[in-house]
Amino acid sequence: MASSKPLPCGRCQNAAVNINAGFWCYDCDDGLCSTCIKHHKQFKGTCDHKTIDIKSYKPSISDIKTKCDKHGQQFSLYCPSHLIPFCDVCISMTHAKCTGIKSLASVVHNTKIQNSKETVEREINSILSFLDQFVNNKSKNIRAAEREYISIKESIGDIRKEINEHLDHLEKKLCQDADTIWNQEKSKATGFIFEIKEQKKNLERMKEQLQTVTTHTSKLQSFLGVHYVEQQVHQCQRFVDDLENDERTKEFDIKMKQNNDINM
Repeated sequence: MASSKPLPCGRCQNAAVNINAGFWCYDCDDGLCSTCIKHHKQFKGTCDHKTIDIKSYKPSISDIKTKCDKHGQQFSLYCPSHLIPFCDVCISMTHAKCTGIKSLASVVHNTKIQNSKETVEREINSILSFLDQFVNNKSKNIRAAEREYISIKESIGDIRKEINEHLDHLEKKLCQDADTIWNQEKSKATGFIFEIKEQKKNLERMKEQLQTVTTHTSKLQSFLGVHYVEQQVHQCQRFVDDLENDERTKEFDIKMKQNNDINM
């Protein structure tokens, strides 16, 4: 458990009796003692709830919210147009014109969490594969450009033989220009790779989070957790879509044009 302090039985605590819980119900989000767990399993409304031994209980991750931030009420409805859950107050304020509003409980009940999880995971893997290709192509571009850069540096020695008195000055200037251009282009390319790798780290984190939000959580928490990860994945997808118009995806070349009109 995350805390060494024993958790109380919620039912007994409501009756002003302090008894440590021996079990945890994810659907009720509450602890149960050995007596209350028996009634819990016998009662028709709670007999199918997900319960575990308190020793195996781990608090669910803090960013899976089941309440509305604006109004402090439990999520009760789901908007398929906005793909978000919301409370009763929100419907008149932000979803008045939305169609197809459904009960969150019915959506959660009819949603196969494992299928949703696998769909999101496939989407993550697809984006990772796409970003890997960008990294590989850009890395190849850097290596090819580096060979061009090295070739330019070597050619500077040959130019030196042709320009005599201006040898030292011209060699220094050409080297500085080559270094500046190369450093600029390499910096942009490596910066672009770094940005992609950061997106990859985010996606890997989402994969780990996707595993966490469906482990030892109620179906509602699993649904909301997967939904939360899915929203983040959509942001990464938008990043990938924007790459189509990103100038940084184009290959760059390092070339030099010799000026034959140099005054000797």
